[in-house]
Amino acid sequence: MRKLASIQKIEWVRPIEGRDRIELAGVLGYSVIIKKGEFQPGDLCVFCEIDSVLPEKPEFEFLRPKKFRIKTMKLGTAYSQGIVFPLSILPPKKKGAYERDEDVTDVIGVHQYEPTMDKEPPELVAKQAKVRWPRFLMRFAWFRQLVLPQKKKGGFPSFVSKTDETRLQNTPWLLADKREWVCTEKINGQSGTFVLVRHKNKLPFCKDRFEYIVCSRNLRLGKPDNSSYWRVSERYKIENVLHNMIGDRDWIAIQGECIAPNVQGNMYKVSEADLYVFNLIYPTGRLGSVLAKSMIEQHGMKFVPILNEHYVLPDTIEEALADATGKSVLLPESIREGIVCRSKDGKLSWKCVSPEYLVRNDE
Repeated sequence: MRKLASIQKIEWVRPIEGRDRIELAGVLGYSVIIKKGEFQPGDLCVFCEIDSVLPEKPEFEFLRPKKFRIKTMKLGTAYSQGIVFPLSILPPKKKGAYERDEDVTDVIGVHQYEPTMDKEPPELVAKQAKVRWPRFLMRFAWFRQLVLPQKKKGGFPSFVSKTDETRLQNTPWLLADKREWVCTEKINGQSGTFVLVRHKNKLPFCKDRFEYIVCSRNLRLGKPDNSSYWRVSERYKIENVLHNMIGDRDWIAIQGECIAPNVQGNMYKVSEADLYVFNLIYPTGRLGSVLAKSMIEQHGMKFVPILNEHYVLPDTIEEALADATGKSVLLPESIREGIVCRSKDGKLSWKCVSPEYLVRNDE
């Protein structure tokens, strides 16, 4: 779960040119606007990330014009991503003191701004809409058994990690790691997972049985439908592709970003559902992006654009954010959402979202 509010340390404080009442502070890898003199380097604070929505309480009343939402701001050439408060906004702890990196999201009552939440597509939510039965009937077990949908067998495969990347700002210590990363464009769509599982036949001379699984970010999708996931599955014959690639392994999975006319405002102006693969996974782990791209493209599928096979992190987050900002390969007249970088062996990864993209596309 994302820590929307946590205890962090003020790493540095810098003046903002032309401003005498505010200054810039560093928290983790983020830059945050603060009142001048309010914090000093080394102070602990309550840090709320962008996309946080604070509760309607007197201490947060100054945020009402912004509907209590924290978002990326640009002031001159500086970006502010988050907000900090003194520890005094927290209620006394029953035992001990608040510690650095402690999650205080629930303590404060922070929730995530709904449009940025990791949620399922509307067509999937509609399928799971609840019917409002009379309350008195719901008291009876026999009635609940009759009308409530039964739990489906099998969910999201436990042996495959759900798609998620940590922001570079949350892991600033990686700046000191001067290894080469494979840098790809971050595609703005819906994450999908496609898996083929081998069920070995215990009888001699009998063929193994294979199970094909299609998932959204969090859910297994039981039957083929008109969702972008099943449409790209059919378009690229992904089940056949996985059969051709599985070899003698127990399973194989690919993960990618689905884009479609009805997805994320159709940022890439496509006329039909499409898929850009970013992960090829075997039981031994995730393959490196260069090898994965080669294998995926050999089977007629698309891989996310590789921007740099030898990317080395700069010395500062500001420089990395500048690297994340640029034109999209998929739609050159549009700014890209950011970058995703993986180690050469595919085991480590992080993302860096362009603050310029966030400012331009903020709702």
